[in-house]
Amino acid sequence: MRIVGIAGVLRPQAYVRRLLDAAALELPGSPALSRVTGLPGRSEPPEAGPPRFEVWEGLDRIPSARTGPIPAEADEFCRVLSAADGMVITVPGYNLLPEQLGHALDWAASPLAGGALVGKPVAVITSCVSPHEAIWAQTELHRLLGAGGAVVYGVDLTVLPGTRQFNVIGRLADPVARDRIRTALRAVCATAREDLAAKAALHTAGLPSPGNPAPGLVANPVPSPLSGEVPGLPHPQPAHAVRREPDVLPKRGHRRLRSDELLDPVDVAAGDLLG
Repeated sequence: MRIVGIAGVLRPQAYVRRLLDAAALELPGSPALSRVTGLPGRSEPPEAGPPRFEVWEGLDRIPSARTGPIPAEADEFCRVLSAADGMVITVPGYNLLPEQLGHALDWAASPLAGGALVGKPVAVITSCVSPHEAIWAQTELHRLLGAGGAVVYGVDLTVLPGTRQFNVIGRLADPVARDRIRTALRAVCATAREDLAAKAALHTAGLPSPGNPAPGLVANPVPSPLSGEVPGLPHPQPAHAVRREPDVLPKRGHRRLRSDELLDPVDVAAGDLLG
């Protein structure tokens, strides 16, 4: 089982990057963590073994969504998602979604992505100083992932200023936060195992798997913010129901924040304890 992690920031020492590494330690079996810029497509039979966690590092290369052919950087990202069995995304508690992550998910939900997100279980982990401060980020991520047909499990964590956030091995120091993350990750892995078991049964029976088409091909597109790029094609509903936050979106006139524009309030709250 392959789980891909994405941190929605660009700064190397940002809190949510360390939070992503800590989340990997809460996966069943505590898999080893590796960092990649791209993953090959899966050609071998699917396996439902212990999860293998890989952090994707190409967020800074994703261009903004636009009409026309899918660019190479976005195509690579969509292939990463197609080859994965599940995802973990960590984002800071901004009022709006970091810009580069928004671009990446816009492409992934596009019909040009070939259904890279359809049925994909995703754990969305937000972190903020005050309870429920990250409702905007959670809502926007649920909207973008849901547009692509993903199955979303949300976790919102509160960081207490002046307290140590991670222990010496990089695990979250708060046992309550660890338990909440484990619950979401167990759900992601359970959904991924069910999908893998179904694909394995089809493979054993010699039947074709209903796998996603290759990115770049417009086949069975799902609803997305870029659906206007492919006029006249049907837009079926996502294959799985999506758990959504209340339908509250940022006011008009606001723009997405660049991931390197502002210091995350969580980093300020955590202070030197991140070092």
